Amino acid sequence: MIGNMLRDREVQYVAVKDDLTNTWRILDTWHEDLKSLQPEDEIDDETEAVKILTEGEFISIVKEAARTGILANANFGNEEEYNAMVTEKDAEIQDLRVKLEAAELNTKNPEIIREPRSEEYELKEKAMNSILKLVSMADMTNLGRE
Repeated sequence: MIGNMLRDREVQYVAVKDDLTNTWRILDTWHEDLKSLQPEDEIDDETEAVKILTEGEFISIVKEAARTGILANANFGNEEEYNAMVTEKDAEIQDLRVKLEAAELNTKNPEIIREPRSEEYELKEKAMNSILKLVSMADMTNLGRE
């Protein structure tokens, strides 16, 4: 019987999306209701072996699983995306190693290494310094009056 063959599977649950109704059907292949299933039989949606979830329910389960870390190591992309990401991360690691080695060399002769800053950043920094000077001068004036 089909039910006994299903029970021997490694994977207990099978999920299938129904595009017509935008629902997900999740089948418990090890459920007792499927034991007497014959090859020509269809699995009724009313059996306890089938759970039906709306698209929103399914998405919320996946989001919660991702939030709790259950899906942290799941790979849903294709191999090309994965290889591109690995190559990018390897280059980033190499860049960080070079920066670390440079920083370790600078511990003997410490120097502040600044990344190049944009012109906008420099202007904002000058404006903040000017404001600080004005506030300090106003405070000094107020202290002198007291």
